[in-house]
Amino acid sequence: MMTESFAGKINGKQKAIGFILLFPLYLYVIPRFANFGIYLLLKYTNITRDTTILGIYLNLICSLLSFVLVVWLLKDFLIDNIKRFKEHFTDNFVYSITIGIVMIYGISIVANMIINFVLGGGSNDSANQLLFEDYLNNGALLMAFQSVVLAPILEELLFRGLVFRSLRDKSKWLAIFASSFLFGFYTFILLYLLPSIATNLFVSYGGMGFAFSYAYEKRKTICVPILMHMINNLVAIILLVFM
Repeated sequence: MMTESFAGKINGKQKAIGFILLFPLYLYVIPRFANFGIYLLLKYTNITRDTTILGIYLNLICSLLSFVLVVWLLKDFLIDNIKRFKEHFTDNFVYSITIGIVMIYGISIVANMIINFVLGGGSNDSANQLLFEDYLNNGALLMAFQSVVLAPILEELLFRGLVFRSLRDKSKWLAIFASSFLFGFYTFILLYLLPSIATNLFVSYGGMGFAFSYAYEKRKTICVPILMHMINNLVAIILLVFM
């Protein structure tokens, strides 16, 4: 029988560092510095690379730097969650690949209906998909590593580990909806690049965030939403490559 408590603890110092330092670094500072570095290379050196390839490297650099910082801050929390996942490995794994994935795709269907029939944004999804396909075609292994390994761990530690757990003692549903909302809202940083798809991404990612948060609430280990996130991204990449 599963215990009622969540695996791992995040103390006040870790929360302060996470919210004050790591979130701004991940969402804004690291991408801006990496982008500026590439700009300087193109402007003042003889390096000439396709902008798509540079975009792939930019995303990877940002993800790696953020990943190292977040895992360093929450390494004990992550270790405790891995132990809890292993203690109930079969139940957690089956939940992730069945109920968890069904939740993601069920919510995605609803989100797509909202996007298409309320927001009228079907074509914007295509623009987003074409951009991702362009990255995938020019650097499949790097994009797969970032999307299937780095991003799920990094994003779940931030949005479920920091945000959800910080609010969970106040209210279960506040924690679920706030972490889901913020998971969708952070896509608005794309506004300066792709304003036409930002609203649609907010709806889609917010829906997925709800599935991840609900699974975390049920299973009490962050490894379950991490695994769900990995599977979802892996399936998306496989479909793009082979369809």
